Formats: sequence, C-alpha cells, structure tokens
Amino acid sequence: MARKRHGIRLSSALPNRKPVETRPRSVPQVGRNDPCPCGSGKKYKACHAATGERYLAKIAKERDRERLQQERARLKAAGVPWYRRLFAKPGAPS
Repeated sequence: MARKRHGIRLSSALPNRKPVETRPRSVPQVGRNDPCPCGSGKKYKACHAATGERYLAKIAKERDRERLQQERARLKAAGVPWYRRLFAKPGAPS
C-alpha cells in the first residue's frame, strides 16, 4: 500500500516516479600495516587507525563527492540543462 503524507497518496502524486537504486558507499578496506589512505606515507596503524571507521567513511564520502562532481562536469560539457545535472547519479545514462 502506498504511503500517505498530508492526505495525498505519494504513488498517485508521482505516477511516473521509479524507485532509485542506491549503491552502498565503498569504504576502503585497509590493513594495519598498509599505507594510510590519507597519502601521508605512514602505516595506517601509526596514522589514522585510532579514528577507525569514521575516518574511512570520511574518505569514502570525499571520493563519492569527487565522482559526482566529475559526472556533473561531464554532463555540463554534453549540454545537459542544470536542473538535470543537479540530480545526476554517476554511471546513470544521460
């Protein structure tokens, strides 16, 4: 059954809307003796191991942001209007 919000059935308000597939953010797997992904050249255990998963999630978020900016730049060069670039997803057909 469609969910109601403010007395309007969402499926009827957006009849052509398709569910968006989301990919989980790829958090890098780093071993204790591997180089730190921050680029310092130190081992991960001596650099950012104390901050743990929060730091790795931050790195993954930055990579996602960079990939999205590259996708938007590609769409801009292709002449796609700004309102379509705003909601662009990397890897989606343009």
